Amino acid sequence: MDSFLDFLVRQKKFALVFSLAFIAIGVLSVVGMQRDQFPTVDFEVLSVTTSYPGASPEDVEKSVTNIIEEELLSVSGIKEITSSSREGISSIIVTLEADLKVVTTVKNDVRNAVNRVKAFPEEVTDLPQVIDFNVTEFPVVTLNVDSTSGNFNQARQITDELQVAISRIKGVASVDNPSYLDSEIQIKVNPDKLNKYKMSINEVISAISSRNARFTVGGNNQESLEKNIVILSEFESIDDIKDVVIKSSFDGPVIRLGDIAEVFRGQEEETSITRVNGTKGFVLQVKKQPQADIIRTVKRVRERVAELKKNIPDDINIFYTDDSSEAVSNRLDIIIKNGYIGLALVLVVL
Repeated sequence: MDSFLDFLVRQKKFALVFSLAFIAIGVLSVVGMQRDQFPTVDFEVLSVTTSYPGASPEDVEKSVTNIIEEELLSVSGIKEITSSSREGISSIIVTLEADLKVVTTVKNDVRNAVNRVKAFPEEVTDLPQVIDFNVTEFPVVTLNVDSTSGNFNQARQITDELQVAISRIKGVASVDNPSYLDSEIQIKVNPDKLNKYKMSINEVISAISSRNARFTVGGNNQESLEKNIVILSEFESIDDIKDVVIKSSFDGPVIRLGDIAEVFRGQEEETSITRVNGTKGFVLQVKKQPQADIIRTVKRVRERVAELKKNIPDDINIFYTDDSSEAVSNRLDIIIKNGYIGLALVLVVL
């Protein structure tokens, strides 16, 4: 070590070049490194959530939870399975064994096991949601959209456009809209007309269900060719729904759904209310990809939104909350300032 230091003292130019190269490498490393709010941590825990509308806790456990648990038992690498069956909701927490060599493989096995379950009741229309608990599931920035003029539909349309545009930005993994209500076809039956035609609501439900169907009835073997036969009887428009025959007879009128009910496009039932600045609005939660830089990603989001705002009406208000990149940037500023102070002290001592 002493001989190396003596060499640097004698060869001042070499020492200068060596120092500058060392500083340049450090600067390039700082500029190119990934900045994030938290280190990448995998909790090795997954949740499986299934919606069973209108079902009691006992029915949820018997018809949903137990079936999924039985399929999960075939997956190796699971340490513990904890389930909770509430009214209309089945929740299963899957904890993986510690020190697994290939965690991703076990997680994929869990997802495949859940996807193999098909024996759900007809009321379970949505597939179970498998969520992986890790730090990337937390949003890095939240956008809020509202309308000062109270034009809720316009705010919703602009929120849709923002969601699509932001999801295409480099480094963005997903854009969630927890306040969004999906559109659906709603049928409002007139009880007076039901009494007039002496019909029950169950007859209406049965007629609609039997008319809107898609299923395979078997195969047809002919001349060494095997073909599957699929019956397609799905609604394609609101008029198709109105035209469903509810009741008919040889000596009476044909009663269609449009005769006893209003059929229109609406929104699903609101289970939570989102307000922005005291008015009804929307929230967009932006999540980044695991290897993306949080500061660069949020900067791209802000730049893209600024471009889109040029074509957005003045009564639409868009602002940010929960910007995690600001906290990361502030911490880095403190580190850089401390580095400058340390460098200055070293130079003074020298």
